[in-house]
Amino acid sequence: MVSTEFETRRRSIFSWGTLAKLGLTAAFLVWFYLIWTSIDELERSLNSTTDPYAVAHNVQTDYKLEVQEWKNLLLRSTDRSSLDKNWRTYEQQYRKVAEAAEAGLKQTDVRAVNVKLQSFIDAHKENYEQYRKDKVLFAQNGYDPRKADAEVRGIDRPLLEILQAADDEMQHEKELINGRMIAKVRNQIEQSLMALILMVLVVVWRAKF
Repeated sequence: MVSTEFETRRRSIFSWGTLAKLGLTAAFLVWFYLIWTSIDELERSLNSTTDPYAVAHNVQTDYKLEVQEWKNLLLRSTDRSSLDKNWRTYEQQYRKVAEAAEAGLKQTDVRAVNVKLQSFIDAHKENYEQYRKDKVLFAQNGYDPRKADAEVRGIDRPLLEILQAADDEMQHEKELINGRMIAKVRNQIEQSLMALILMVLVVVWRAKF
């Protein structure tokens, strides 16, 4: 009788212990999965915000190349043929910058950035007209790069400052968005951890009683 009761109790304890181990194992796997999912979601979200918020920086880089192409035109053009060739190269880079700025304006919904990009687009068109007129004077003045450069010297600086300000705004906005995403993931991990701790406490106290 005593032996039977002891055996039943032993089996009950063994059964409860087995279930507890299985429950803890399952809870740990679920917790691990939730953490992994949260981290993976954060990584994908951060990657998805990288390109749109690099628009101003990319336009700035391309615009510097455009300015360099103008300088190359002044240095390498010695007759009508070479001038036309170098002007086509400059125009190609100009169009690339203009299209990138227009695309960036459509991509972002940050008002402060849009205002700056629109200012750049307008000033960029005006500068193009100045370069185009200076090209004519450059040819008329016997392809003297010093005179041509003096006519448009410094007109690129305000545009670079606008793009730098737009990039600063974009990076600030990106930091805010990333901060919110990180806080969300941290909250999910904390909730999962608390659920696991609660389950462990339930198992421990259930075993005692």
